Amino acid sequence: MKRVKKVCNPGEEFYFKLPDNTMLGKAASYDEFVDLVHVLPAESLYYHQANGHFAPWLRFIGEKAKARRISMLKKVTPENIRIKLLKILV
Repeated sequence: MKRVKKVCNPGEEFYFKLPDNTMLGKAASYDEFVDLVHVLPAESLYYHQANGHFAPWLRFIGEKAKARRISMLKKVTPENIRIKLLKILV
């Protein structure tokens, strides 16, 4: 399946945060999103996945199949979140 290469307008980016609202980074494209998933703290990834933040943004940028798979992830923990996300994203 061909990936949509959408770059978001200012204000439409995905903002990675910690549970205390500390900003860690933002992604304006799918590639930037994946790059940040590789390096950001698992605490942030787990926070966003547990609160259903990833799938809507991925749908918004046209990654509907990946959004669906991420929204269906089961048995996610802070220890395995990065691996589970990257298996879907990469």
